[in-house]
Amino acid sequence: MLLPNEIVAIAPQLGRKVLQGLRDGSALPPPGIMTGTFQALPTRFITSQGRRLASLATALALTLAIAIAQVAITPDKQLDQVRGQLDQIEASLVRLDQSDAALQSLRSQLEPIALTIEKIVADMTPRLDALKSRLDQLAPKIPEKTADKPAEKPGAENPAISAERAEQDKAYGEIDATLRRARALAVETEQMANIIQARRRAIFTRALFERSSSLLNPGLWMDVLRDLPHDLHAMRVVTGDWIANVATRLDAFAMPLLASLLAVLALMIWPMAWLTRRFARIDNAVPPGRFRRILAAWGIVLGTAFMPFVLLACMSGLVEWFGLYNGRVQPLFLAMAEAVVRIAVIAGLAQALLNPAHSGWRLLAMADATARRLARLAIQVALVLSLAKIMAALAEVIAAALPVVVVVRGIGALIVALVVIRALRSLGGSTESEACLGPRSASRRDFYGPLRLVAWTIVLAMIAAVVVGYVAFAAFLADQVAWVFGVAAIAFMAAVLAEEGLSNVLKPGAPIGRALISAVGLRHESLQQIAILLSGAGQMALAISAVLLVLAPWGVQSDDFAGSLRTAFFGFKVGDVTISLADSIIALGLFGLALGFTRALQRWLDKRFLPATQLDPGLRNSIRTSLGYLGFVLAASLALAHLGLSFEKLAIVAGALSVGIGFGLQSIVNNFVSGLILLWERAIRVGDWIVVGEDQGYVRRINVRATEIETFDRLTVIVPNSSLVSGVVKNWVRGDRIGRLKISIGLSHDMDVGKARECLIASAKAEDAVIRIPAPSVLFSGLTLTGASLDLLCFVEDVETSARVRSDLMFDIHARFKAAGLLAMPAAAAATIVNIAGLEHLHAQPAPAEKS
Repeated sequence: MLLPNEIVAIAPQLGRKVLQGLRDGSALPPPGIMTGTFQALPTRFITSQGRRLASLATALALTLAIAIAQVAITPDKQLDQVRGQLDQIEASLVRLDQSDAALQSLRSQLEPIALTIEKIVADMTPRLDALKSRLDQLAPKIPEKTADKPAEKPGAENPAISAERAEQDKAYGEIDATLRRARALAVETEQMANIIQARRRAIFTRALFERSSSLLNPGLWMDVLRDLPHDLHAMRVVTGDWIANVATRLDAFAMPLLASLLAVLALMIWPMAWLTRRFARIDNAVPPGRFRRILAAWGIVLGTAFMPFVLLACMSGLVEWFGLYNGRVQPLFLAMAEAVVRIAVIAGLAQALLNPAHSGWRLLAMADATARRLARLAIQVALVLSLAKIMAALAEVIAAALPVVVVVRGIGALIVALVVIRALRSLGGSTESEACLGPRSASRRDFYGPLRLVAWTIVLAMIAAVVVGYVAFAAFLADQVAWVFGVAAIAFMAAVLAEEGLSNVLKPGAPIGRALISAVGLRHESLQQIAILLSGAGQMALAISAVLLVLAPWGVQSDDFAGSLRTAFFGFKVGDVTISLADSIIALGLFGLALGFTRALQRWLDKRFLPATQLDPGLRNSIRTSLGYLGFVLAASLALAHLGLSFEKLAIVAGALSVGIGFGLQSIVNNFVSGLILLWERAIRVGDWIVVGEDQGYVRRINVRATEIETFDRLTVIVPNSSLVSGVVKNWVRGDRIGRLKISIGLSHDMDVGKARECLIASAKAEDAVIRIPAPSVLFSGLTLTGASLDLLCFVEDVETSARVRSDLMFDIHARFKAAGLLAMPAAAAATIVNIAGLEHLHAQPAPAEKS
């Protein structure tokens, strides 16, 4: 039986061999390792019992060996390996004549190096922080010094503490050195990546803007005519070699087999065409919705591209299987395959988006004539580009002279520009031809105008580049026309499919929607919100992917973008603060959890605990709102602490914002503090009947900035909290709900005041809502030449019922006054005539004539 110390003794050697075997691609150690290892053991262990336990001992030894070998790979050794790899890449970068493919290979080698360094930094940073915290606790205590007592000399320190501090300090220095080295290597890796990217962009720019002869240069055409016989001879040679190779490959057995396979492939065209029509079938009898239209559009794309893809794959497989092309003609076959794919995809996308024959199924809103012209334009551009690519590949196969290549690429770009110009001119005149009679109505925002402007700019740049001599740039722009159209069309259709598909899948009546409602308990509105959020996230991802695909031919690689995203996600430093998307997401999650817990606690207090107490509704609201503010502050503090923003840094930020608070945010801060005062002082509570200026009503809610008051007309008045704290506010129910009622009655001089007083007192005592203590009373409030006035004063239990009690008392007083004869109208007073002496002669004078 194997002893543990002997197993451990052989474990490192065995582990290293096992790991080396795993790195070499084998799952087990090389033959003879286990035999030699166990032969080295003492003979007494090679017994029947040892043989029975050999498998168990071997498994234990392998486990220990791999663990010890893995532990032996320290971060310093990993950094040594990284240093060696970086030195090799740096030595390769010394050469300035490297191709773009070689630079891209070097760039791909930097990716695992950057990931290794990031992992080391991420693993060792918490260890360094933990050691720093321990050293802070083990730091020697400094004696305090006061004004009347000098500092005492420190006493002898415990040797155990000194030894522990020395050990922790040594470990801290080692980890800090390793971490500094890793960060320096990370900076060097980033610098190398920037150098590689700069060189790739320089190569791309140099190849793109390399100037050649203009197509208007007669010397270029003379060179083409001079080199044409040589190129034709090279074409005949290449064609003859390919035919000879085909004849060699197709012997008496291969020829019938190839013919049979081609016949089978031809027979497959009819079922594939039927399947294509099934994909692209459109039912005009049913009015389509947007979801049906996008499904039909994708069916058209797949149906149009399905048969060419299948035929191309089968033909490519047959040609490769029989070996019918050699390495020299391979670029020509690849160009022809790309041409088939390009034409099929662009034709399918144009038919799907524009659908010239069925306007009701069209995804883009435009006239039929415009749709037909744009669809025809897309197919023509694809055909011209494909033919130009095939001719360029043919020139590469026959090793044609540079003038021939320039002419082929320049003519292709020029034809594309002319085709686009012809389509743009026809689209520009469609407005007048499609205009209806009558006054022009206001149309919706037109996005085709800016697109036409961009198209005109591109085609004019292509023509100018061909004329000046930048043929490569003109051909590149021609390629980008088709590329951008394809990427934009696919991204648009995918975005519409994501939006409409999620909306239909997550409908309450859909199976998945019903399952979510029944299993999770989601509401109908929540399903709609989830569908909108998911579709928005999908559209954002599609937009980013489309932008990367559009920028890829311009030298912007997805690896660089992924590296930037990884840096932003895992953090980058700005001063002493590390900005990390991952930490930000975690901080938002912590904030949401803490805030959700606060809301749950508020809901529990509001629904369960506070109703069981004797507290009034105003105090309940104050407790609930104050708890919400406290929970928000704690949640924000927790999130900021996770981000590394301590209270000292927040104090600096608050000091920087103090000037802004003093000027621009003064009103907001004033209202916020006033809201806290209202909640704590409780001069105004929820449910109180208050009067603020000309408005009065019930306090419904005290918010952070303002208070909501509901008037008796069911209007909501928003009053700033500062107006309630610093202004004059009447509160009808501040102390209690008892209210005084005052009714004024006017009497003439011939009425009996005593009888009127008795009627008023009797009416007040007869009303049930009027309290008995204090008792109702009548005051003689006024006496004038025209009459007297009495005031009935009484109190009601609830001030909110005062309006109804007043109305009831007025009805009862009117009845009592009428029964007592106190409502008889007094006789009209005789008119008083005043005679003024000396005015008698005015009656004798005639009245002046009126002007006509």
